[in-house]
Amino acid sequence: MTERARRTAAAVLATLLLVVLAACSSIPRAGQVETGDAIGTDDDIDVIFLAADPTAGATQQEILNGFILAAKSPQDDYAIARRYLTDDAADAWRPNEGTTVDSGPRPATSLNDTTLQISVSEVARVDGNGSYTETGPGAPTALQFGFTQVDGEWRINDLADGIVIEELFFDQVFTAHALYFYDPTFTYLVPDLRWFPTSTAVGTRVVRALLVGPSAWLGDGAVVTAFPDGTITPAVVTTGGQTQVELSSNVLQADAVDLQRMQRQLSASLSDLASASNIAISVDQNIVPIPATPALAPEPSTRVDSRPLVVRDGAFGYLAGGGVAAVEGISAGVESLQPVSAAYSETAGLAAVGAAAGGVYAVRAGEAPVVLDQRPALIAPAVDPFGYVWSVPSGSPTELSAFGAEGAVPAVPTNWDGATSITSFEISRDGTRALAFLSVDGVPKLVVAAVIRNQDGVPQQLGRPVELRTTPGTPVGATWVDQLSVASVTGLASGEARATTQTLGGRSTSLGSPTGAVAIAGGNDLDGLRVLSAEGGLLQQRGSAWQTQAGGISRLAVQN
Repeated sequence: MTERARRTAAAVLATLLLVVLAACSSIPRAGQVETGDAIGTDDDIDVIFLAADPTAGATQQEILNGFILAAKSPQDDYAIARRYLTDDAADAWRPNEGTTVDSGPRPATSLNDTTLQISVSEVARVDGNGSYTETGPGAPTALQFGFTQVDGEWRINDLADGIVIEELFFDQVFTAHALYFYDPTFTYLVPDLRWFPTSTAVGTRVVRALLVGPSAWLGDGAVVTAFPDGTITPAVVTTGGQTQVELSSNVLQADAVDLQRMQRQLSASLSDLASASNIAISVDQNIVPIPATPALAPEPSTRVDSRPLVVRDGAFGYLAGGGVAAVEGISAGVESLQPVSAAYSETAGLAAVGAAAGGVYAVRAGEAPVVLDQRPALIAPAVDPFGYVWSVPSGSPTELSAFGAEGAVPAVPTNWDGATSITSFEISRDGTRALAFLSVDGVPKLVVAAVIRNQDGVPQQLGRPVELRTTPGTPVGATWVDQLSVASVTGLASGEARATTQTLGGRSTSLGSPTGAVAIAGGNDLDGLRVLSAEGGLLQQRGSAWQTQAGGISRLAVQN
């Protein structure tokens, strides 16, 4: 069953009337256009909840229930939901200021003749810029609503900004959109996931959030933007088959390179809207010409080889059929170290190797291995696309070092004081984020943190960590699934292993129990995620089960 089918089925089971829209409206393709259509169009909307107007004689409870249901329909700036409010309250209410996602039900209590209070069991929240945070079940939160009569009918006259929505229906009302920023060298576009109600205004909300800037944890210096400070947008519209992003006049001071970078950020951030095409920047409704030269270099790919990178019978390379295909210029050097761990970046032409005799080595194409770190009890090293090898002792998580071709950064400051050990460490394929599987007095703690670099790509420090979901137990390992998702494995006291995946800025999902897991490595998506078992089996998830795809594997390497 497809994702869209699952969404629709869930809503039908909940007995809400849904209308699945076909492509019933289109973008103008020719002729005179006076006013553009807001992005997205109906083509971008999977499901619309048909909210009902207030009924005559409705009680306070019925008005409150109707209002909460109507808030599932964001069309026309929540026009139907506002009909449950007094005129003053409707004008003042800001539904986009935040969203509380709860598990329901919501017990209601009458505090007095004109006030109802509901109890909300929050599981997540979305802020005004679309940032999603899983909060987990906690103590119920009380929300109060004041009522007054207007022409003999009850209406809400006092309420907090934002909306409340059940977790079951969140995916029917909200859609995920990746905003794109640059790493400090302007080499890679880096995704920052946000969630917005699906409506004809979603394109404008995406661009406004892009102009506000990255999420707080990325905004420490891991990413930058081409837009000058203070840039705003009144609207994003389609006219004549072109998407026009209206921006404030300060962008006219930008040079050709920055204008091209702005256009690239906009195109990437709006790419998942069916109605967005041929992105143009306009000021005062006039298209801003963007010179084709100097041309930006193509963005390097963050995809890796779809084949697993392994050590099998002493040979290092890509698993291909019944054998191992060598990595040209790299495999021989890795094999000479009898690796117990390895990470390889095709972009950097570099492998980081944990040697059987101890120490971490760098292996560059055509060069002899070079020892970088000989501290005891080092975990598996990491490598990044800028050519740095990262190394840290398992019992000293804050003693993180990075080694480049032109010298070492002997200490990279971290912000995870209190961690007592570290099991795994990886850098994202754009070099901007670090994934660490820590323990705090025996309790696993999976975190992601910004990698803060200077304009030359040299690591300066790690930003404040954001804790992710993982299963309680003993950390086995964690890895990047793709640019927006990570996966982790923990071992239970029973000997069973549990795998979990989480989208950064999104939800976590159980991946079941890979038997005997001792290592994990990502590919390009969940289908490319591999787990190594203690018996040397290479496991992949097929459906809900982990199945052995190959045997005789002694090491599973990480690709970056």
